[in-house]
Amino acid sequence: MSDHFDEEIVEALRNLLDSGREVEIREIVMAVLKTGTDNEIVDMVIMAMECLQAPISNDQLILGITNLRLWREDNS
Repeated sequence: MSDHFDEEIVEALRNLLDSGREVEIREIVMAVLKTGTDNEIVDMVIMAMECLQAPISNDQLILGITNLRLWREDNS
């Protein structure tokens, strides 16, 4: 993807996913958002991921989580 993300976020997500252990969705959301992680946003990410038809890239994951947060902020 051509989107540019904060390198710190990209690195945190890469390290988490490459850790060799099972990773919880909450941990992924926390790595991407850093702040503002609560049960509602985690639940939204879980629902979105359950609807996936195919694997996604780390960039797509970052973009999706970020867009969910922005959507929630715009609609609250």
